[in-house]
Amino acid sequence: MTKRPGRRPLDPRDPSVQICVSVPSKRYDQLYQTAAGARMTVPELIRQSLASKYPIARDRDPSR
Repeated sequence: MTKRPGRRPLDPRDPSVQICVSVPSKRYDQLYQTAAGARMTVPELIRQSLASKYPIARDRDPSR
């Protein structure tokens, strides 16, 4: 079995879904600078920002 390239899954029990977001180049430059200052990538910064603004109750029963 060959090793697949790329980042490992966020949650091994729940597959990730790819999304695409477009931002103006000046905004991207701001995001890049912020991410670089925090020693993370732009996608990591966006995921972290979304998670802090819209927390997901991971221990909540999904059938409710």
